[in-house]
Amino acid sequence: MKKIVVHDYAGHPFTFSFSKVLAKEYEVYHLFFANDPGPKSDLYKGKNKNLSIFGIGKTISYNKNNFFLRFFKDIQYGIEVKKKINLIKPDIVISANCPTFAQQSILTASKDNKSKFIMWIQDFYSIAVHQTLKKKFSIFSIFVSFFFTLLEKKQTNQSDHLITISKDFNKTLIKWGVNKKKITFIPNWGNLDQIKVKKKDHHFLKKHRLDKKKLRVVYSGTLALKHNPDLIVKIAKKNLDIEFLICAGGSGFDDLKRRKNLTSNIKLLPLQSFKNFNKVLNSADFFLAMLNKEASTFSVPSKILNYLCIGKPIIQSAPLTNLSSKIILKAKAGKTFDPEDLDRLNKFIGEIKYDNKQRLIMSKNARLYAETNFDIKKILIKFVNIFKKL
Repeated sequence: MKKIVVHDYAGHPFTFSFSKVLAKEYEVYHLFFANDPGPKSDLYKGKNKNLSIFGIGKTISYNKNNFFLRFFKDIQYGIEVKKKINLIKPDIVISANCPTFAQQSILTASKDNKSKFIMWIQDFYSIAVHQTLKKKFSIFSIFVSFFFTLLEKKQTNQSDHLITISKDFNKTLIKWGVNKKKITFIPNWGNLDQIKVKKKDHHFLKKHRLDKKKLRVVYSGTLALKHNPDLIVKIAKKNLDIEFLICAGGSGFDDLKRRKNLTSNIKLLPLQSFKNFNKVLNSADFFLAMLNKEASTFSVPSKILNYLCIGKPIIQSAPLTNLSSKIILKAKAGKTFDPEDLDRLNKFIGEIKYDNKQRLIMSKNARLYAETNFDIKKILIKFVNIFKKL
């Protein structure tokens, strides 16, 4: 039986569901960054005879806002993953959501062990570095991002295969000289098997002092550098009759917690355990997603995929060219607005909160899209076809 390492730095639920299904046919080792504070799957409950789970870097902690210290920590993390790969000696390594320095160590370990290396591109780290650093360090950011671009370009060309979650990413890869035959587009998916549509949990609402009589907008997941917490504040001020539950983590969430003048209709909760994830999502009447204009070139918000599984209208502030916006429009599961078009966004909220029929149609469309597109067994076939080619 072939050995496959699935390395997901972020520890997302959908990648773990992939590993569990993959383990029915292969010997799978699921690796993730144990100290990353972002939303996680219930990772240690999925063990079976063919699936081993390892949290890497349990002693590595850093502030994601301290960019230069973070780069050194990324190197340390990559070395730890490299050691684990050297012990496993897999046939195939799939690596996703990984910072560039850490990815280099993983790629090197794969080559040393003659493992086929598949880079699962969830975003472009070099572009993210450039967009983030130019706000703080101006001209200096050009030199740093140039180095990261060179390294990431080298990694994509040295990979045995590349999986992209957006066809827009393919254009960048081809521009970097990657052979298009090495690229396969496989969009991300929501955890349809674990996210269940249920009625609002009144015990959960009462415990967290949420008003069971009010309509509720839910934002769940990472709220960090790619997002704009000011947008939440502005929308909430315009819609005081709606409750805004922000269940999140990240620098943007920390920013909201520090503010003393938040309107009373904004409720803040830290990221919940995966056990409570369904309760958070099912407490929503609408969902909110957002992405900064700059981040749209290298990132696709995955939270909307789990929103679709619950089947409630999605209100998104993001460029219309981003894949997430295209999905919402294609599914007819909500509306997406340009980040600078706050007036139209608020107008839509004002309309839909009184239009039960439109909300019901969008809700059904959302769930139907998830059921049609998130079948993990069909998705697995696409990966297996790549393994066979390699």
